[in-house]
Parts: sequence; C-alpha cells; structure tokens
Amino acid sequence: MLAAGLLAALALAAAQYFSPVSRLIWKDQDVRLAVLGERAAVLMVYHSSPGKVSAFPFQSFRPKKGVPLGQRAADLAALAGNAGDVFYISVSSAPDLDALWGTLNRWRAEPALFLKGARWAWVAGASGSSDVSPFGLFSLFSEFTQLDASDFFLAETAKASAQEPEPEEEAGPARVEVFNASGRKALAALAAKRLRALGFDVITAASYYKAERHTRILGFSRDTAAAIKLRSALGLEELEIRVQTSQKSVAGAAVILGEDFNDSVLK
Repeated sequence: MLAAGLLAALALAAAQYFSPVSRLIWKDQDVRLAVLGERAAVLMVYHSSPGKVSAFPFQSFRPKKGVPLGQRAADLAALAGNAGDVFYISVSSAPDLDALWGTLNRWRAEPALFLKGARWAWVAGASGSSDVSPFGLFSLFSEFTQLDASDFFLAETAKASAQEPEPEEEAGPARVEVFNASGRKALAALAAKRLRALGFDVITAASYYKAERHTRILGFSRDTAAAIKLRSALGLEELEIRVQTSQKSVAGAAVILGEDFNDSVLK
C-alpha cells in the first residue's frame, strides 16, 4: 500500500514537472489560453500570483482555411495586445464566459458542476483539440475553481493601433458615474449620495436610456482601481469588471444599476 502511494505521488510529480502549464503556475507566471470556436474566440490570461483572469472576447474571429490552431491562438493574442507563448483549446461552439462564471460562482453549492467541468477539461485535453495535456488542463481548471466572477476582468478588444494613448489618472477621489436602469425611482441619486459620503467624486447620477435586468460595473481605463473601489462600495464584489478603454469618459468607472441591485447597501 505504501509503495503504491509512493508510486502515485511520483507519477503526479512527474506529470506536474512535464506539464508546461503547471510549470508556469509554479513560477507565478502568466498562462495564456486561447479558447477557439468556429466563429468566435476568447483569450484568457491567468495571473496566478494575484489569482486574477483577464479575458479578451472576440465575437467575430473566423479563421482562414488551413490555418493551424496554434497560429490562430498566436494571432488572437496579438490582436488582444497580449503577445507571448499561448496555449489553445478548440471548442465546437462560441466560448460562453457567462457559463464559465456561473460554474465558478455555483460549484461550491453544487459540487456536481466541479466534476462536470473537470471531466470536460480532461476529455478536451485527451481528444487532441488542445495543445495542453489532460493534466495541464485539469491543473488550470483547478486553479480557476479558486476564483469567482469578480476575479475576471473583461477587456475590450479594439485593436491597440486604433486607440489613442490613455490620459494619466489624476490623483484624488475616484471619479465615477451612476446610472439607474432598475425602474426604481431616484435610485441613482441615492447611490450617488452614498458614494459621495464615502469619498467618491460622482460626476453623473442619471437614469439609463433603457431598463437592464443585471447590474454592471464598467471601467474606462486599464487602471481598474476606480472600478474596483466602486464595486466594493456598492457591495457588488461578485461582479466582473468590464473594461472599455475606447469609450471616452472623464470618469474612471461607472455603475449601471439593474433590476437585481440590492439597494439595502445604500441605507
């Protein structure tokens, strides 16, 4: 029994050593994974040391015929402005980040989701649809299970060459905007009052142009400090931050209060 356990431990150590993904995680280096669908793709960059993921979705990313998956992954990373060694996994449908976030947020209450995700990662690695070994994909999936949706930063995917340099952030209170899309009267004003009391510079408090079911946090700079502070102040730590650097705004971040917003945090 002891010998069997020792052999299993040695096999596990060998698998970790020979897995490029596991070695990067050990060294606290970024792991880039391109999830390639037939008509869409997403680049996920896992920063293992802080335990965060930057996601770069591309809704229209159709490959030319004959382009190898490895080249598609490299092209995707270049478009995202995050060139470097990149792994890939090919999927039959468009990558669904909402489904991933739902699994990460719910698997602790529904352990079957973990087993389902782990099995998917292992099968994908064994089927040849990825250049990551089954053990490597399982290792990365296991790292992801320590996260939830709030650890993801959804980045805009405009080409860097089409963007103007971002202005430097001014020192001082976080400058934010508040929009009410909930249908509840005066919610933006109540939220703005709360945020100002916490030291925020609220430059806009207004109704949104349409109703929204879900609350969203937007960041207008690659420096997401203002968005993170805004998210925490409103008790929205479970939400991902959607970074939109091409949307010109004097604010550093904005919140769109949807129907699901819990206004008890404002009292």
